[in-house]
Amino acid sequence: MKRMDIYWVAAYGLLAAATVLLCVTGGFAWFNAMYPYLAGFIQFSVYATAGELLSGRMLEGRWQVNHATLFKALSWGIGGIFVTLAFAVFSAGTQQAMASGLLPGHGNALALAFFTSCTNNLFFAPIHSALMRVCGNYGEICFLEGRHITPRQAVNSVDWGELVDFTLFKTIPFFWIPINTVGFLLPQEYRIVFAAVLSLVFGILMTILKLRERKNQSRKESLV
Repeated sequence: MKRMDIYWVAAYGLLAAATVLLCVTGGFAWFNAMYPYLAGFIQFSVYATAGELLSGRMLEGRWQVNHATLFKALSWGIGGIFVTLAFAVFSAGTQQAMASGLLPGHGNALALAFFTSCTNNLFFAPIHSALMRVCGNYGEICFLEGRHITPRQAVNSVDWGELVDFTLFKTIPFFWIPINTVGFLLPQEYRIVFAAVLSLVFGILMTILKLRERKNQSRKESLV
């Protein structure tokens, strides 16, 4: 372990301790209830960026904090605002659909959590994942490679086949729907912090996806 790793381990330890403390004392519950959009922005930017930094260290052997990191932290935060809104919309909408007989299990808490997770992840999560991938590529190309690109070029830089395969057919059905079902069983004021902590995992997953895209691109270039 390098000396820099010790500092980062300490930082992650402090983040974990602060998370536990704020959950136990009700700090997160109060903050999320009083300032939901601000809470979503801060929590997602912090936890998702922490996940991406950790993934970069594990997979590339070094900690990378640069302008691209800051840009992506801003992107994660904005994404957190939309997650906050989506949770409220899909929670209320799913409950209404069950009450209307459009979905089964009305009155059952587990069924409500499961169907809320399904609707949220099937209708919102793919769009969210795609936007985060585009923003991540834009930040890396602009700030790491020093090239000015248009939004269209950022969209074209994404390996959409890999994104669809990885997100729609792997992580959503086998990870996000089950884990978000647990999240929607929690009291409403704790759902965002639970999702924000999971965004750390999301940051790692998106970094792994980026590396898979690079490998596919290298493989294509070697065949040319």
